[in-house]
Amino acid sequence: MSAVVHQPLKSPRAGPGELQERAEPVVSVAIPTRNSGRVIARCLESVRRQTYPYLDVVVVDGSSSDSTCRVAAAYGAQVVSCPAGLLAARYEGVLRSRGRYVLLLDSDQVLEPTAIERAVAMMDQGYDMLVLEEMSLAARNWLQRLFAAHRRLIHRQIDARSLDPYRGTVLPRFFRRDLLLRAFERIPGEVMERVVHHDHAIIYLECWRLSKKVGFLPRAVYHQEPSSLAEVWRRNFRYGRSLAVFDSGNPYSELARRRDGYIWPRRIRPGDVPLAIQSALLLMLLKVAQMAGLLWQKVCR
Repeated sequence: MSAVVHQPLKSPRAGPGELQERAEPVVSVAIPTRNSGRVIARCLESVRRQTYPYLDVVVVDGSSSDSTCRVAAAYGAQVVSCPAGLLAARYEGVLRSRGRYVLLLDSDQVLEPTAIERAVAMMDQGYDMLVLEEMSLAARNWLQRLFAAHRRLIHRQIDARSLDPYRGTVLPRFFRRDLLLRAFERIPGEVMERVVHHDHAIIYLECWRLSKKVGFLPRAVYHQEPSSLAEVWRRNFRYGRSLAVFDSGNPYSELARRRDGYIWPRRIRPGDVPLAIQSALLLMLLKVAQMAGLLWQKVCR
């Protein structure tokens, strides 16, 4: 896959020479983007404010037509162009990374200031990957409150079942780079280029087949949730169109089918029923948009 690198305007973190001289492990933050101008600055600002200083930031852009690349370059990120699917963008970010560890961050996410420092300390204890607890920033409307309730519910109970790659409720984001590279080698090239939705689940499945050393880092990531139904619809309609890749001959069809069947965690405590109802409403909304996208894609074939 081709890649075009935009030189950074300035670097808020350690430079390339400094990265190689440090004894402490470098952490690469790989962020795929696509018209992320509304959210990318806050994401990168949260990276800049990390208490852990040895960072390498790679932004992999999917043909944005807004200010995304300009903002990313201004923050000192290495900006790489990758017009293929989201899974390919994740791979490109790992290939371009220089750290011992890689954080797969999304452009609408904001890191808690000590998140990477705490993650490195946990990885040094022998973990190969970490689930980061994900929460929502302060909700401003009913839609964002649904997202907040959903995230609170799925992170309320983290156990072995939560970590099942097929039916679990969470996915790791912080990995050993060498594990990620081995996992990506197991993914067929035609899948890599076409997958958008379930990209993260595929990565985790292949990592999980190689290692079961998964940890959990509390209070690590906040989401800048969508502010309108139109934004939710556009994103999930696109995800739905991409689901056609799982129709036949795809080695991850069963993974996609089982993950799409998720509604609630297996056990709901009585006190969590209000959260569960809000979570179910949100998931139904997302799945309607995704099914509309899938049907559109099949009709247009």
